Amino acid sequence: MADPAALAAGLLAAGHEAFGALPEYNMSLPADWKDRPEAVAAVAWRREAAERAGLARAIERLRYEWTPAAGTAGPTGRLVFRDGTDEEYLHAFARLAEGSLDLHTQQELRSTDAEQLARADMDFYLDCPGERSWWRLAELPDGTLAGLAVPSATPYYRNVGYLGVVPELRGRGLIDEILAEITRFHAAEGADRITATTDTANVPMAAAFARAGYEVTEIRLIMESAA
Repeated sequence: MADPAALAAGLLAAGHEAFGALPEYNMSLPADWKDRPEAVAAVAWRREAAERAGLARAIERLRYEWTPAAGTAGPTGRLVFRDGTDEEYLHAFARLAEGSLDLHTQQELRSTDAEQLARADMDFYLDCPGERSWWRLAELPDGTLAGLAVPSATPYYRNVGYLGVVPELRGRGLIDEILAEITRFHAAEGADRITATTDTANVPMAAAFARAGYEVTEIRLIMESAA
């Protein structure tokens, strides 16, 4: 094929016209794809096609898995976890959106405010297979809000749904405590696999997953409209 990118761009353009929109184009890749010349070449022409079709923004997301062999970290007492009201969870979602390194959150905040995004995030996780009763607020021992732990699930596995630390307490290692709480919860329920994702740009979160024994099993390259 002389120019696979041109053909693929045409197919994407036809699909976009049929949809009347520019949906994301996703490529699921092995964790070591950048070390495999054939994979690099295959991604290159597909990415070029997506860019020609108007999908100029690329986001890499890491897919992680935890298995019981990785073990779980015990509580340290640095944080206290408790159930909360809908209003408390809404407030926590909004607080965590401030200064987030998550690219989706950053993009959404360009067109909406933190409270509206918090409502959308909360509705999303309420619609997931996980239970609302699994959620926990993370607080310092004096009752100060420190973050949020939302264990969730996909149709296939238990999942690290949403977690984070409030802006003023970031950089103190508290994300490890919150991730450990989610992992312990799922492990205690008998989960033999826990999945999770984060952007490659979110270096602190990726590092926390690595410290907790989560392994990268796949990289998803997402091409989307920059508009």
